[in-house]
Amino acid sequence: MRLTQELKRRVVVGLLACAAVTVACVDMSAPKGAASISPLQLPSPFVVRGDTMRDSAGNVAPVTVTSYTADGVPIAEFPFETFVIDTMLRAHFTINHLLIGDKLGTVTTVGQASGVQTLTVNVPVTVRPTQLLLGKTPDTLFAPLGADSATSVGHSTLPTIVKGVGDTAVQGVIVRYRITKTLGSSSPTTPSAYISDASGKPMNADTTDTQGNANKRQVTVFTRLLTDQAVISGQKTDSVVVEATASYKGALLAGAPLSIVIPVKVTISIR
Repeated sequence: MRLTQELKRRVVVGLLACAAVTVACVDMSAPKGAASISPLQLPSPFVVRGDTMRDSAGNVAPVTVTSYTADGVPIAEFPFETFVIDTMLRAHFTINHLLIGDKLGTVTTVGQASGVQTLTVNVPVTVRPTQLLLGKTPDTLFAPLGADSATSVGHSTLPTIVKGVGDTAVQGVIVRYRITKTLGSSSPTTPSAYISDASGKPMNADTTDTQGNANKRQVTVFTRLLTDQAVISGQKTDSVVVEATASYKGALLAGAPLSIVIPVKVTISIR
């Protein structure tokens, strides 16, 4: 049976109304943007002139910005932008957010998503790092033995230098440290010696400064955890050995791994 003209008109109006409701529902539920964004996420603290920024494994990797919902959940594949703020054209981004070094110096970078910008990050454009060196032979670590644990902690700085082509200091290279020979500890969970920052917080890596120096890490010794009685009494000097490494394009620099021997001698602290 054929529909009358009036019935046809009602069916069409009804379908259009349903379509309008559907579109309205989709628009209302669609995300309006990210609630927050991450800082600019760099695969490396530096980029070599004539090369693309790489991650710690030596692979070419993009600079990224992560967007989050109001609940702090990362939003997958949310679009973002990256920019170079540099009139000297020391580096540039590709459309895939790869940062390429063009001229030696420092370049300022920034990211953006949902109309919100990250803080700017300065990235050194350097020569290719080639060599890891010991800055100076570490002095003896005098570990005081005091009345309590607060007066029984000793420190010794780990000084390393990264140089590049033309014997040039290289900024931004990550130097990693690990202890390969330590001192006996009376605690099954706490080592008597570990690598830390200046505050004593455990930290096993450092980044070279403008002079190529990585000298902000130290060996920290808890004297009261030592077990060798000859060392504790000061009759014997022992040592902690630290291995330092740095790499570029996934290959170790010349001189790495670098072995750093730190003599340890206990002294009596009287307060």
